[in-house]
Formats: sequence, structure tokens, C-alpha cells
Amino acid sequence: MKRGLRRAAALIAAAVLSAIPFRFSAAMRNPAAAAAVQIPGIDVSKFQEEIDWSTVAASGERFAIIRCCKIVHATGQKEFDERFEENYHNARDAGIAVGCYMYTDAATESEFSQDVSFLLSHIEGKSFDFPVYLDLESASRQEHLPPSVFMPPLLAALTQIEDAGHTAGIYANTAFFSECLSRDMLRNSGFHIWEANYFNTVDGLYSPAGHDLSAGASVWQYSGCGRVRGIRTIVDRSVCYTADYFSHTVTLSEDALLPFGILEQGSPFAVSGTVSADYVIRSVTGTVFHAKTDRPTDLSVTLTPNAKQVDLSGEFSRQIVFSSLSEGEYKLRITAVDSSGITFTLCEAPFTVYKSAMYEPGKRAAQVAVDHAISEAGSTGTTTTTTATTTTTTTTAAPTTPAPVTETFSETRETAANAPDGNSGTPAASERPEPTTRIRLRWLTDLAESAKIQQILQFGADLCRKLSWDSKSEQITRARADAEECIRTAHIILNARH
Repeated sequence: MKRGLRRAAALIAAAVLSAIPFRFSAAMRNPAAAAAVQIPGIDVSKFQEEIDWSTVAASGERFAIIRCCKIVHATGQKEFDERFEENYHNARDAGIAVGCYMYTDAATESEFSQDVSFLLSHIEGKSFDFPVYLDLESASRQEHLPPSVFMPPLLAALTQIEDAGHTAGIYANTAFFSECLSRDMLRNSGFHIWEANYFNTVDGLYSPAGHDLSAGASVWQYSGCGRVRGIRTIVDRSVCYTADYFSHTVTLSEDALLPFGILEQGSPFAVSGTVSADYVIRSVTGTVFHAKTDRPTDLSVTLTPNAKQVDLSGEFSRQIVFSSLSEGEYKLRITAVDSSGITFTLCEAPFTVYKSAMYEPGKRAAQVAVDHAISEAGSTGTTTTTTATTTTTTTTAAPTTPAPVTETFSETRETAANAPDGNSGTPAASERPEPTTRIRLRWLTDLAESAKIQQILQFGADLCRKLSWDSKSEQITRARADAEECIRTAHIILNARH
């Protein structure tokens, strides 16, 4: 990776490595073993001089890890690579995925902190597909330190990088891992590993064929004297074992609670859920838009967590005040930006805000639906108390599973008598259908077919809101599914009428 007296250093390293009892994985011992994915790439510094990045890309190299800084405490050297900016921008323009690294011989927490601050000052405002790596290979200042001494300041330095919005990793050779590092501690902390192993050769292997380090690293540097079209000098070559660096993903948890259906004007709503990624999430933004015009409202919040997991139930939810919305149709759009600089749209949740007068019939109907949804619990050992604002459940036995819904929506005439009349939002107790999924859906469909589209939509929305407090209960989960089904039914009928 580094030049200067590289040839001599490589000879010394070869002699040292040959005396060390390596513990290879089964895949490393087996010449026939090969990782499922091996994506070619390089790492470069000023020693590669001017690079023709378009030619490099055309030659098949998919990624480049670019040196940004070099700090040597042993000699007082502190250098910003003079070709970093040029290489960074030209590689990205050529469509090559990029990461960067800093060589440091830091050995204490104070030294690591100072070095990382220097690095961050030079990559501020930049985004990377691959991690920002710390290059660790100092024989004089680092290799004699055991993991118990070396890992705490190293982990603090990697955390400092991620706190600044970059995904962090380390570069080291296999011998260095054996002496100074804990692979498990790095993995458990979510940090990435780029490992060098030339398998006792001086300058490295001609190709990665026959070896596989994917069990311990996501990137393997196998050569220090490679040749690539577009680069006049020799260059370090690596393979990447994962396609994830080239297609980052950010996800919103399936149990996320988002606005839907109809909300009563002035009523509160609390968003919840978890945003997760394998790379540092720089920002999460939630904005309420007008549904028809896609024009943003004043309701918007942006968090800058610089973390790989974000809980939306805290500050995010508190800053989006749904109760301030006037009547109308809206959608909540949640987006996230990770350390690659890519914006991900996580959801667009449509909902409608109505005044209380239009809300009341559905509100009363929803209360009846709640009673129906939980009444089965009485025969299975569940005690339930339901009020207009709170619901409490204690379960002592598993509820029975209702029969699956097999009827079509047209087969509902036999229960038409159970539907409420045109002026009532709640059927009389004697008219309430038996509490099974099949009958509840029929009753809901009858409501929709009675032209009470707004009531049925509110019916489902309010039921979902009331039931969201206990997502772990099978009974509540089934009832929530019923409510969501009733919303879908109403929309189908509404669309058919139009």
C-alpha cells in the first residue's frame, strides 16, 4: 500500500510472516475454495501519479480505496495526500465506487483522536460507498501491543469516524490481526475489515484464485504489485466479497406505526418504528405533503443520528404535530441518507384529516369493532377492559384461530340485517354479529355497500389505532388485520363506484 522503501520492507515482512504460525480458516487452507462474490478493485495514493480513471473503469475495476492522509508519530510526519481530491472526484465521475484510508501509527487514545480529527477535516462534505479505513501496520509502535491494550483506543477512533457520518473500518495484514486486533470485537461493533495477506510472497499474488478470506473480511488485498490499464505504476489490488457496498439499503421496520385512513382533526398521532442500515445513517427526514399536489406542508423534521439504527418514536415523532393539520388529504414521506450520500425513500403513508362531526359515527362504530375483536378472549382466559381512550389486556391462554375468509364480498346479503341503519353508527346489542373474522368482514362490507365509505374508512383506521398498543398479542394482531382488510375493502368499492 505504501511506497518509499517498499521493496525492502516487503522482504522483511516476508521473512517475519514465514516464521509466524498462521491460523487459516478452512477456506484459506483449501485451494479449491472460493467466495461466491469476488469484485475487483484497487487502492491508490500519490505514488500512482496521474490516473486515467475512465480507462481504469473500462478495465473492469469496480472500486478504489483512496489514501487521504498519512500520519507517523515516530517521525512527526503529518501529510495530506496531494492527489486525494483529484482521485476522489475523477474516480466517482468514472462510475467507480470509492472509499478512503488514512495510515496512522497511533498507539494511544489521544493520538488516535488527533489523527482522526485531521482525517475528518479533509473529508468533510464527502460521501463514500466503501468505509473510511484506518490503515494499521506499524511494527515499531503498534504490533507489540496486545488487543487488551490496543483495541479500546482503536474502537474509540472508529466510533469517532462514524459519529461524523462515515462508515468505519480497518486495514491490517493477517499477522497484525493475530497480534494486536480482535476480529470479534470489530464485528460486534459493526466495523468493517479490509485484510491484507500475500501468502508468504514478497509482492503478493498474481490473482486471488485459490484463496478465500471472506470468512474474516469483506475486502482482501492480495497483491502489492498489480498492473491495471490506466495506471502507469504498479498498484495494490484487492477483491471485495460483498455486493452491498455497491447497492446500499436502508429499511423501515415492518412494525412501524404510520398515519393511515382517517384522522380526526385536532387529534394527536405518534409515529413509531426503527430505521436500520449496515452503513451509517446520516439523516432521517419526515415531511407531510399535500397528497394531490405533492406540495410540502410546514410539518417536517430531520434527525442527524450518524448511527446505523434510528428510533422514530422519540424526537422524530414529537416534532411532527399531526393535530395541527387542517382538513384535507395528506401523505407522510420518510427519507434517509446514509454515508454514501444516497437518499432512500422509506415510505409514503397517505391519510385524510376530517372534522370531528364526520368522525363521530366511525368512532362509535370502531368502538363496537374493538368490542367484537376482543370478545373471543372471554372464552380463552383473557380479561379485557376497553374505554374510549385506553385498552388493557391480560392474557392467560392462547386464543383460538378463526376460520379463514373464503367468501367473496358479494356473498354478504345474508348478514345485511346486521348492518346499522343509515342514521346510526352503532348497531343495537341484539343486532351485533357473532365475533368471528368472517362475520366482522361481512358487516364491514355491508357498511361500505350502504354508501358509508367515510365511516368504513374511519372504522378501520380507528380500530387499527386502538389496537396498536399490543402488537405482540395474537388476538390483537388478528383484529388489526381485520381492520386493515376493511380499509382495503372500502377502497375497492369506492374505486369501483368511480
